[in-house]
Amino acid sequence: MLDNNALVAAATPVFFALIALELWVARRRRVPAYALADSLASIGCGVWTVTVEVFTKAAAVLLFAFIEQRYALLHFDAGNWLTWVMFFVLLDFLYYWAHRWSHEINFLWGVHSPHHQSEEYNLSTALRQGAFQDTVHMPIFLPLALLGCPVEVFITVLTFSKFYQFWIHTRMIAKVPLIEGILNTPSAHRAHHAVNDIYLDRNYGATLMIWDRLFGTWVDETEPCVYGVRKPFHSWNPVWAQFSWFADVWRDAGRARRPVDRLAIWWRRTGWRPADVVQSDPQAPFVLADVKHFSATRGRKWAVAAVALFVLAAILNNILLTQVSTLSLTLKIALAAGVTLTLVAMAAALQPRAKQGKQAQPVPAAISTSRRET
Repeated sequence: MLDNNALVAAATPVFFALIALELWVARRRRVPAYALADSLASIGCGVWTVTVEVFTKAAAVLLFAFIEQRYALLHFDAGNWLTWVMFFVLLDFLYYWAHRWSHEINFLWGVHSPHHQSEEYNLSTALRQGAFQDTVHMPIFLPLALLGCPVEVFITVLTFSKFYQFWIHTRMIAKVPLIEGILNTPSAHRAHHAVNDIYLDRNYGATLMIWDRLFGTWVDETEPCVYGVRKPFHSWNPVWAQFSWFADVWRDAGRARRPVDRLAIWWRRTGWRPADVVQSDPQAPFVLADVKHFSATRGRKWAVAAVALFVLAAILNNILLTQVSTLSLTLKIALAAGVTLTLVAMAAALQPRAKQGKQAQPVPAAISTSRRET
């Protein structure tokens, strides 16, 4: 089992069914949990991610398999349930550090930031993934290969870890008795997605929250959460979402006078900028009370066109995922290009022109929205 495409394709209808259920519950409770443009952009990120991973993730998993087969210090039986339990715990531990470093290092934040850009918090946010995140994180997981983790155990446990994290992206579930602070929950993960000072860079756990408690990053949800990123991503483009942070860092690196700063900026703490760049291009400090909710679109007719384009992108993506083993490389590239161009067109149909008004609205105090100075 060297690829998780079949698992993703099989789980997709379940994800959409649960999103529909959450939307129904939110409307029954009169909670404005969804916005069409935001949901299309978030799910579009997920569509583009699995499209890109057809080309990148398989190679990374093959590298894992090669190391496990040739250089493993020990060997474990994938048919033994203890193997699965042991490597589930070890993978969860490494996932904590991969996730934490992705919030603490400029370069790694670039591959993770798409997941936090949404100013909503619902099940569609769970599908808003960084297209290059798993590939970039692979070196962090390679110690499992050296320990002898069978590749089928690794890819299955990693995939189901992500599946587990789907349900925690909701405001419809309050705190869950008995498991809060032990397993990841909607309450714990809401705090993780918030830009409030007390929540910033906390609750990194995937399934288990014991790592946050051990390493001092646990926080309980106590005040209304404001979601998103502290440097707002006011765009509905799921493709540009994957590159926007890198573009910002590249721009600052190019303006730095010292060569050492041009290199260091990529590996310094997230949000770090060279002193001369700060002086020539200062940025206003983040103030939670000033956060505005971005919700502007081009109007109803354009929204209908965007939905149609999204459906087309999803169909092309489904063909790619379900037929990946039989398609030629040329057809794979053509389908991936079709998905990409269609998602970009979808974003263009949603994105308001510069001179259009109503770009942002104040965030309702009890609902919240924006993340980090990055």
